[in-house]
Amino acid sequence: MTQPPYQSGPPPGPWNQQPPQQPWGQPHPGMPPMPPGPPRKKSPVVFVVIGLVALLLGTGLLWPGWMKSKPATGSAPVDQSTPENAAKAVEDALNRRDIDQFVNVLVCKDGRTKAENKDISRAEEILYRDVQPLDPRNKSDAEPVFKVDEVREIRPSDPVYNDANKDSTVAIMSVEYPTDSGPEKRRGVLALFQEDNRYVVCEMGFVPVADSQEPPPDPDPNSPTGRVQAFAKAINAKDIAAARLYICSTARAVNTWAEKAIAAGGQLRLHEKVTTTKAEDSGQARLWYTLNGTETKAGGFLKKESDGWCLFTFNSDAK
Repeated sequence: MTQPPYQSGPPPGPWNQQPPQQPWGQPHPGMPPMPPGPPRKKSPVVFVVIGLVALLLGTGLLWPGWMKSKPATGSAPVDQSTPENAAKAVEDALNRRDIDQFVNVLVCKDGRTKAENKDISRAEEILYRDVQPLDPRNKSDAEPVFKVDEVREIRPSDPVYNDANKDSTVAIMSVEYPTDSGPEKRRGVLALFQEDNRYVVCEMGFVPVADSQEPPPDPDPNSPTGRVQAFAKAINAKDIAAARLYICSTARAVNTWAEKAIAAGGQLRLHEKVTTTKAEDSGQARLWYTLNGTETKAGGFLKKESDGWCLFTFNSDAK
């Protein structure tokens, strides 16, 4: 698969705000983009965000240049036959602080080249920038803990998405560690390409969870966010009866939309927590709706009825 040119820089804002042609963040001021390496053959499934917590979404990395692969000394063999196995191997290597194995085995050849004007690889440059306790120049006792949250197909809302990788797979990975100001949690995206018949990381980045926006399951199922997440789960499970539990009694248009979405095989996911008014009498939900492989914006408004928060309007840009 042909890879886009490498760019690096400080993580920008929310992932969904990044243009698809800049999947791995904004370049440092004054630094021109690196020229791409030799063209590659396209491979069917090539991406793993996870992610590393891969990106999620505004930072980025694609490494140009070439270097022959060499195994890391003293590291156990790893299984890179699938994106899932490769993502797990990355998680294990980073938790062992086995940077040699990560760079020399689990990163693509382009990522092993030296960063400009530095004595470290491009892969290390991004890793140390986004997860600072790993940087050997920092005196830190913090122990970052990495965890693969999911492995899935890339989405148009992912910061690394572009026409060249639209059929890729991504791994979403989280990392947590203590800081002087309290716990720090980051979410990232790892993009894996198939190289020499094995999956390796060729794009990577981490941003604070607060910037990634996509919320985890709300612990309160009766909150506005919890109710919308339950509605989305029902739509994705093709359960119209369950979906109607979260539709206002007079919202016939929402019910019609839900029936059509289920019949078409549509999928919903919440983009960010539901925002409510100060009076807590209405709320706004922003979601993504995937239909026929295309992800578009969707949204609606909530209000309170006797049985809790419910959707009384809903719309989608999907045609």
